[in-house]
Amino acid sequence: MAAVWREGGSFAAKSTCLWGVRGGRQSHPELSCKEGDLLTELQNSGQAQLRISSFSTAPPKRCRRLKPKPAFYVLLLALLLGVAVFAYVMLEKQVELIDGEESRILPTRANTVGDFLEQYKVELAELDVVEPALDAKLADESQVIIHRAFNVAVSADFKTESYPTQPQTVSDFLAANNVELGEYDWVSPSPDHILAEGENVVINRITYRRTQVKEPVAFQTIRKEDASMNAGQSKVTQEGKAGEKTITNLITYKDGVPIAKQELSRAVTTPAVDKIMVVGTRRVISRGNQTYEYTKMYAMKASAYTHTGSNTATGTKPKAGYTVAVDPKVIPLGSRLYVDGYGYAKAEDTGGAIKGNRIDLFFDTEKECANWGVRTVRVYVLK
Repeated sequence: MAAVWREGGSFAAKSTCLWGVRGGRQSHPELSCKEGDLLTELQNSGQAQLRISSFSTAPPKRCRRLKPKPAFYVLLLALLLGVAVFAYVMLEKQVELIDGEESRILPTRANTVGDFLEQYKVELAELDVVEPALDAKLADESQVIIHRAFNVAVSADFKTESYPTQPQTVSDFLAANNVELGEYDWVSPSPDHILAEGENVVINRITYRRTQVKEPVAFQTIRKEDASMNAGQSKVTQEGKAGEKTITNLITYKDGVPIAKQELSRAVTTPAVDKIMVVGTRRVISRGNQTYEYTKMYAMKASAYTHTGSNTATGTKPKAGYTVAVDPKVIPLGSRLYVDGYGYAKAEDTGGAIKGNRIDLFFDTEKECANWGVRTVRVYVLK
């Protein structure tokens, strides 16, 4: 409480204590008065008055500072701790980590995907892919996906090697791993196929080679007829000689093994020389001391007949050992014949039963006819 000096030895009440000092007065807002120095508050008509209950001219003393109570510090500490816990809870995020087929929801205060993975000691291989990127910022309920690389075996050139990869076309996969393909190589699966885990790639090296082989060309035998030579006779007028031809092939090799051959061309490099043979066409038969030249020969069934009192179909009288009856459709009438067992004859007659390869021979008597009977004989049509 403060006091204001008034004439007559009274003070007006204030909120500050008043200390008497030599030659004047002094007030201090943070000092409390000790007993003996305290100004007494008086009530007068509702107005606060003060009077000096005791006054000292001793030197002024400093008042003691007021210390805060321990409960104040406890309350302040609890408040700060609450704020810290609230901030801790608010900064923590829930992030879903999908690693292959495994999915986990993990708490974290990491700011980026990379920090989050490092927090949980998630190791990444060289070709593993993380979505979003490692430097991407994390938010609550974010999702981090790890696409693990998988191995694909490549079989080529009699060996097999494995390479890690993400899903991509066979063509891109081979190029990324410096696996070279020839122009004609076969690749399975096809180059535009997108690889998946568990698949392998097989490369067959395909090469082509042209080859040439020599083969002989056989000569032909040319037969030339010679009417001046008897049938069955022949002579060689030119010897034959084989030629040579060149055949060009295209051979297909699969991993060094031939699997197909395609003929591209063939050409005669050395022509063959034909063999020329002259053969006789003159048909002759020798009977006794006679030689007969003929044009045709038939094997016929020969019967016999004798005088009927009539002339032959050509108007001649039949003669034994000379006249024979024939089928004019086979042997024209008037043809000169030689019949084995009968001799020289002429086709002068016909008969109702003589058709096709049948011939009827004329004899003078029925006994001769009976002796002849029916036989199969060769009949030559003479030239």
